[in-house]
Amino acid sequence: MPVVPVSGSGHPPWVADPNRYMPAATRVEWPGGFTQTYAAGLNYQASELYFGSPDYPTNSFLIPFVGFGVQQGNNSPQETINPNADVLIDEVFFLHPDGNEYPVLFGGLAAATATAATGIVWGQAMLPAALPRRSIFGIRTVWHGTVGNTYIGGYRVQRHRGEKYWAAGDLASVRALAAADAPSTSDRDPDSFYNTVGDVSNSQPLAYGPALIFAKGWDGRPVPLVLSDSLVERQEIAASADARGNMGVWRRWLDVPDPVWGETMPLIMGVPGAKSQLELTGSGSTIATLRWGLIDIVKNTYNGGLNPWTFVFDQSGRNDNNATASTWANFKFGLIDRVKTRYGAGTHVVGLTLWPTMTSTDGGRTAAAYSVPILWNGVSGTLKAVNDAIKASSRYARVIDVFGAFTTDADPSKAPASEMFPLGKVIGHPGNQDGVTTWDTIKMPSGIPRGAVVIFEYQPGLWAGRTVLSEVVNGDGTSNYKVLEIFATNVQDNATLYGKAMNLDSGTGTTTHVHPLLYTILRTVSRIPQSEKMKFYPA
Repeated sequence: MPVVPVSGSGHPPWVADPNRYMPAATRVEWPGGFTQTYAAGLNYQASELYFGSPDYPTNSFLIPFVGFGVQQGNNSPQETINPNADVLIDEVFFLHPDGNEYPVLFGGLAAATATAATGIVWGQAMLPAALPRRSIFGIRTVWHGTVGNTYIGGYRVQRHRGEKYWAAGDLASVRALAAADAPSTSDRDPDSFYNTVGDVSNSQPLAYGPALIFAKGWDGRPVPLVLSDSLVERQEIAASADARGNMGVWRRWLDVPDPVWGETMPLIMGVPGAKSQLELTGSGSTIATLRWGLIDIVKNTYNGGLNPWTFVFDQSGRNDNNATASTWANFKFGLIDRVKTRYGAGTHVVGLTLWPTMTSTDGGRTAAAYSVPILWNGVSGTLKAVNDAIKASSRYARVIDVFGAFTTDADPSKAPASEMFPLGKVIGHPGNQDGVTTWDTIKMPSGIPRGAVVIFEYQPGLWAGRTVLSEVVNGDGTSNYKVLEIFATNVQDNATLYGKAMNLDSGTGTTTHVHPLLYTILRTVSRIPQSEKMKFYPA
């Protein structure tokens, strides 16, 4: 069932500190996952990325760039995915929504070097006037390296938001591509890998850019330091990002500018695959403290000892799963203990309950085909014991129990299946239906959101899926949609159509489902009241 709203009529007064640097951008990503290699003729590169600003005017931007990358999966979030050479930043520009560009300078200089494996460089940009609230602004980063050396990135460009990734053989050429607003260089944003996640050989390439973005202007609202893993935003990748670049349940929910509770700009610390037990610990080949050192530089060098956040929002823990509930929970609690050791025993921490994982014999199409292993059963299994421990733990000042927002009312041990999102029927037949000629456009009922995955019964008992990239409305309740996956599928008359609920994370035959897709993400966001933000304030 949906989360029950907390009582109360509004938030406590906000006490502004406009000179305190706080997170100032949606969509930011830590670099990592895998390294990439500079190819001949493509070793000068540029990314143009767009971010959403907070719900108050901002200026005096502070933008760190790093030379280290973070593991995703395996030993995540250890900071050991590192280039074999320094990142040589040529120039960075702040792209104002009014069309003007302003240089981001590093100690007054246009260029900077982020030392491989450890380096942090600090760019700053001062605008002639404060950036208006909830603006969309861009950062264009130009960098280079030696052919054959490796580099890191964190951003899969979101094409529908105008983001670009260029590469050329020299600085003048890559500048020219940016000046012309040319299409992304095909090698750096190939159609075949758009909106995909994998390794360096089969994933949408990762562009280098800011590690975080801070600014002055804070109006006193709560700012969460988010302990997180992939369930902050995956399995959204690029194509489904909203107008401000948000993906996933928590980035979307926090960014809602609720008229009572307000938008909450997060400081995201985690990455996909992150384990609580490996966060904020280690050294050398197991280090997972460099990101924490970065935010503490903001605290101590730029903020006069004040953190660039006001409370901790703990979404982490699912990757620490263990058949013994106490072991699993204690891995999660151990991270909170380390955070409080670093920042003080009185640190306000808000906990979140964890969501289940299902297996399925039909790819998550029907609820009847779902099974929930005892480990992941939140009603009667190990996960229930872990969630009960989270709700009872004195480490948390408050807990938001979000288990019921994610699962179904009919069977609260399971997330939605695709049949829960009926969309009607496929209209007509896409392509020429000869079984040979591929097609990339299909007519369906209007209103399917960009980036959504849909499935349809293309022949009796056989189902296929497509990812929606764009929509042309016909005005009669139907739309023509361009889709990402291009095949020669023959589609029967009146093919049943569903929004796909859960990603197929692994397996064939019997499949495993961890990550929600767009329809389930939007459903979950709608079932968590914005009044839960009341828990962000100390009692």
